[in-house]
This record gives sequence, C-alpha cells and structure tokens, in this order.
Amino acid sequence: MKIQLNYLNVRTKKTVESITFSPGVTFLHGPIGKGKSSVARMIDYCFGGELERTPAIQLEFIAAELSLRLGDCECLFERAADDTQAVKVTWTKPSGEQFYLNAPLAATEKPIFAEVVCSLSDLIFFLCGVTPIKVRKRNRDPDSPLIRLSFRDIWWYCYLEQAHLDSSFYRLEDPFRGRKSQDAMRFFTGLHSDRLNQLDGELFQAQDQQRVKRETVKQIRVFMEQFGWSSEIDLAGEINGAKEHLAQATNTRKQLDATRLATTHPTDPLRIELRQRGAKVELLQVAIQDAEQSMSEQYSLRAELITAKTKASRAEQAGQILEGVAFLRCPECGADIAGRTHSHDHCRLCLTPSQQSHEYPGVELEALHRDMNDRIEQIGDSIQRREREIARMHRLLAGEISEKEALDAQLQTELARYDSSFVESVRASEREIATYAERIRSLERLEKMPLAINTLEEDAGSLQGKIDLLKTASNAEREKLRIADGNVAELEAEFKRILIDVSFPGISEIDDVIINPRNWEPIVRHKEQEWGFWDTGSGGKKTLFNVCYALAVHSVALRKNLPIPNILIIDSPTKNISEDKDPQLVRALYDEIYKLALGVDGKHVQFLLIDSDLVVPATELGDFIERRMAGEPSAPALISYYFGP
Repeated sequence: MKIQLNYLNVRTKKTVESITFSPGVTFLHGPIGKGKSSVARMIDYCFGGELERTPAIQLEFIAAELSLRLGDCECLFERAADDTQAVKVTWTKPSGEQFYLNAPLAATEKPIFAEVVCSLSDLIFFLCGVTPIKVRKRNRDPDSPLIRLSFRDIWWYCYLEQAHLDSSFYRLEDPFRGRKSQDAMRFFTGLHSDRLNQLDGELFQAQDQQRVKRETVKQIRVFMEQFGWSSEIDLAGEINGAKEHLAQATNTRKQLDATRLATTHPTDPLRIELRQRGAKVELLQVAIQDAEQSMSEQYSLRAELITAKTKASRAEQAGQILEGVAFLRCPECGADIAGRTHSHDHCRLCLTPSQQSHEYPGVELEALHRDMNDRIEQIGDSIQRREREIARMHRLLAGEISEKEALDAQLQTELARYDSSFVESVRASEREIATYAERIRSLERLEKMPLAINTLEEDAGSLQGKIDLLKTASNAEREKLRIADGNVAELEAEFKRILIDVSFPGISEIDDVIINPRNWEPIVRHKEQEWGFWDTGSGGKKTLFNVCYALAVHSVALRKNLPIPNILIIDSPTKNISEDKDPQLVRALYDEIYKLALGVDGKHVQFLLIDSDLVVPATELGDFIERRMAGEPSAPALISYYFGP
C-alpha cells in the first residue's frame, strides 16, 4: 500500500512552519517540549485522528497541510483546528486531472465519489488502489452489517504513539478496538475471506438459535412442573374446575341484583346544595368582573374630562398671547413678506380669507369650567358607590366560598362513611368473577405450551444438520487460506530474529515465538514457560517489544508484498531505555531500523523517527534527514516564535 509523505505545513497565527520528509528516514531530535511529537500528531490529525491540544496548539495553531503521494496520485490533505467532521483532500492523477473532495471522517449512507467512497478512509484506499476487506460492524452480533475495514484500524501499525508504546500492544487489550486490530492483521496476512466471514456468521447464528431454543424448552418445562402442569391433561382439569367456580360466582352476582332495593343516597341533598352554592359563586364573580370593568371605564372618562378642562384653559391663554402677531418673513423659506400688499380680511402668508374667531367671553368660559367640574364630581361619586358595591360583593363571595368549602368537606366525610353491605357484596362477587375469568384465559394460553415445546425441540434438532453443513463448509474455506498461514509463520520467524538481533532480554535461539491468529498476541515460549507483551515487566521492555513487532510486520510486508502502508512513524523508540546504561541495546535497535530502511528488492519503508538524542546510521544511508528541534535560532522548535509551556 504505497504512501509517501512529502512535507507538512503547520499554519500558525504568525508563521507557516514547514517540515520536509525524506523518502527514506527523517529523524527529529532535541529536548522535550519543542514540538517533535506534535509533528507526528499533525500527520495523524490529517489522516483523521484526534489532535492533542497542548498549550501551544491551543494558542497558535490554525491549520495543517500534509503533502503526500497515495498510489500514483499527488495529494494534499488540509485540516483546520476547528475541522471536526471532515478533511479537505485535493489530488492530481498522473494524467494531470485534478479532483477535490471534502472527505467526511464518518462514512455517509450514500457514496460521495466513484460509487465506493463514503469517507476519508475509503478515499485513501481508493487512491492507493487497494480494496479493503469487509468486517462486521459489531463483531459479536451475527446480524451486524458488513462494512469496509477502516484506514484508522490499520494505522495503529504505522504510527507508534509515545503514549501507548509501553501501555498497549496495538490496542489488542481493548474489547472494542482489539477486534479492529485483529481485523487489520487478517487483512495484512491475507487470513481473511468474505465467504468465510459469511459462513462463520451463519454458523454462529445457527448455534445461537439452537442454544436459545433448547434453553427455552428447559426453562418452560421447569416452570410448568412447579405447578403440576406437566401434560395437556393436567391443564384441561384445571380449566374445567375454574369454569365451574366462575359459573357459581356469576349466579351469586345475579341474585344480588335481584334482591337490590332502590334507595336514595344520603349525600344527594348535600350535592344539590353544593351545586346551588357553586352557581351563586359564579354569579357573584361575573357581577364583580362587570362592576370592575365599568369602574375602569369611569376612571378613564374622568381623566379625559380633566384633560379637556386643562386644554381649554391653555388654548385660551395661547390665543391671548398670539393675538395680533404678524409674520414679516415666510416661516418655510425665509422670504421677506413685510411689503406684500394684502387686505386685512386675508392672511398675509397664504392670502386665505380670514375667519372670525369665536372667542368665549369670560362668563361663558367660567360656565364651561363649572360644567366640567360638576361632571367630574358626578363621575367621582359614581366611582365611590361602585367601589363600595364591589367591596360588598367581595365579602358575599368570600362567605359563599367559605360555606361551599365547608359543604365540600362534609360531602367527602359522608362519602367516606358510606359503604353499604350491598356494595361490599357486589365488589366481592365481581372480584371473584374477574379472578376466575382471568385464570381461565391464562390456562387456555398455557394449554398451547406443551405443543410449542414439542415444536421448539423439533426445530432445535433440525438446526443440528444445518450446523454440521456450515462447519464443513467453513473448514473447507479455511483450507483455502493456507497461504496466509505461511505469512503468519514468516512473521513469527522475523519477529524472533529481530528480538534476538537487538538483544532483547530473556530470549534466545532455543525459544519459539508463536502468534495465534485467533487473538494475534505474540507469545515467546521458553521450554514450559510462556510470556508475552504484558509479562515483560518493565516499561522499557514493553516499548522494545512493540517496536520490534512493528519492524517485523513491515519487514514481512515488504518481502511478501502485503497490503500494509509502507510508512512507519515511531515516536520515542527508546522510551524508558537509557542510552547511557544500555548503549548497545539502543545501537542494535536503530541498526535494525536502518536495515529495514535500506529496503528489499527496491521496495522500502519510509521512516519518521522521533527521539531525544540523534543516533546516526552506522553505515551510509542515502535518504537520511535529521532535524534538531531545540527552540534555538539554529534549531527552532515546531512553532519557532513560541516560548511557553
């Protein structure tokens, strides 16, 4: 699976930081906190991963651009800091034809390109010319739909994160991700078949159906035996007895109806009085509402009269002040109109004939004021009368409500006390009728259970034949995958060779390395003793175990042309390993890395190595680039201008 990184541009608020990658080995080294690991995280981020939000990333990071080659296409992956749903991908074919796609991280229901691309993962496989295997969306669910293997599931074997080097073996310990990691190894080694997946799913479903049916039969039989219903005859006798009891209870109920006497309920007069009280309360509430509305209207009328009286006084004063005023200039345009010829019975401004003003004499004006004052006082008297009437009605309403509440309490007490012997007898009789009727219905449903049990047993027996056929077909399909067993055997041998060459503590030529394709956990067997990743003890040995396994996988992939991306990013391969105390171990590990970087038959793995100290190749390696990141002018950090936590 051909993938080659060209360069990474990190856009920050002030600069564009660029990292160029060698087609062979790129070695980033320097003190901690200078952005070395962030380079690997940025690459992972462009491939759809999550970005660790360090303080520098939070404050300065804007976007990342990753230039790479996928198959024969030159591609550019772009992802901004706030892009959580998709990655922008631009690619150019060898013919020069260009394409652009905003590739979603989660697969869409319908293809968005070329009828097979539903996500960023699908697009990567498509451009690399690789068809991924189909796996179940939920491994333990036989009805789960088949989906294409995700690129993120195989990326674990290409990007060894510093945080997981000594705490996880390719996520195999994770209940959910572990199954995805196993699917990735089956994809690499060829130990996979869509037909085998289908047969295994059908076999699991048939076995599960058989188990459920047999368990159901067992549970039903145990349940029925507790009540003595082991056969259809026992149930029929129970049903006949229940029907006889039901007939007796029905006759008793009819006799109670025949002897019932018509009587008047003692609470009926109290209910009539309560209805009358309720009607009075409602009438009082309506009357209070109408009176308050009329009083509100009178308040408004009185306010209008007071305003009119005030306006009349102000109009009289304004007329006296403005009497005899003459305009010498036009108030609109300012033109001089003092010399304009006009008659005294026309307006100097608009020449409209003047109208005689009707002035009220002082006596008439005073009469108008008195008339308005009288009207205002009359309305005030009316308002006071209405207020007294409303207060009286409120008192009546409160009294009626209080009496009604007392009657309500009395009614509740009377109803609680009233329980005649007739009603009690009727209730007991109806309970008995309902009990026997429900018992008959339940027994009639249970009567069908023995027949259902026999049918379930027959179905469970018939499934055994189907299970045997599926097992035979599954074994035959597995025989076709023997070539994949050869790949697994070669991976075992290569892993053992690398462990010995790097002088991994506790392993020798007499030991065996076994990889079980069921769980894909490598086990080292020393005579009767076995140990794996979780038994290595120290964090340094776990880190070394992880790195050696990745080297073995990529080494076998080169020789066997397996579909694993030919890129390996290792962040801190000597984590928990001291170069001062274990110099030979560190040297041997890097010699093994550089040996794989030389390639096999013209094919090679592109390496991005990140470590605190530089370890140069012992022999000349053509495509080797080293970059020191120390936060100095000659060796800037990833974000050159940033100095902080």
